[in-house]
Amino acid sequence: MTRVVETSRLVREWFRIAKLPHDPATKEFLGRCQSHTIKVDGKAYKYYQAGSGPTVLHVHGVRSNLGSMTAIAEDLLEQGYQVVLFDAPAHGEALGDSTDPIEVREVIRAIAGQFPELHAVVGHSLGSLWSLSAWREGLRAKAFVSISAPATMRFLVDKMADFMPIEQDQLDELAAAIEERLGADVWEVFSPSENAKAVDVPALVIHGAKDDYVPPANGEALYAAWPGSTLELIDGADHFDIVGSPAVRKLISAFLREA
Repeated sequence: MTRVVETSRLVREWFRIAKLPHDPATKEFLGRCQSHTIKVDGKAYKYYQAGSGPTVLHVHGVRSNLGSMTAIAEDLLEQGYQVVLFDAPAHGEALGDSTDPIEVREVIRAIAGQFPELHAVVGHSLGSLWSLSAWREGLRAKAFVSISAPATMRFLVDKMADFMPIEQDQLDELAAAIEERLGADVWEVFSPSENAKAVDVPALVIHGAKDDYVPPANGEALYAAWPGSTLELIDGADHFDIVGSPAVRKLISAFLREA
């Protein structure tokens, strides 16, 4: 039987990023920030900072850009924090149209390295997955906030079946191609549930109760694997609108004050 989608295309799509440009509100926010450029492995990446005080690094998620984190950042600015945001490689206004978790992890580590001490990391969706993998490689902060993160790396493979007519054996072929590019241990190295076990600072796990994109069972599994973490399920919140939720922003503000 002829396959509807060739596996080679499936592999390309897995690494490809659907670019989402900055909207006017994001551009206005960035106009109030300082812009910096760093180089990682010879490639240039931008990050933005504003405010003063304890530093909070914001890491956006999939199908997004740094603009998704500005509502949280605005609240923290008003409370006397310094906020740091960036477009992940190939996202938003960043160069390129494809990336992988190794590249993003190293950019996170490089940006974090520009600051003597991080008060907290706030990651949404894949932003949490990438940040937890960076923690495995030495990233440190006094607190960690994970919003709507998948519990496993394999989830990102199986998720492809939601977008394309894919046979099960093709998902296995995709997984094999990912292993070939990123290493056979990719499922452990980038597993949020595995990496959370080593996070020994206060942690807040937030998930939308109506998240159809990354179902809330992921948040529950991540919480179960994360020693000393706190879980908050947000009624009515889905995967993307949760970062703008006033209830979530209040939770984060209160948590960081306590941390």
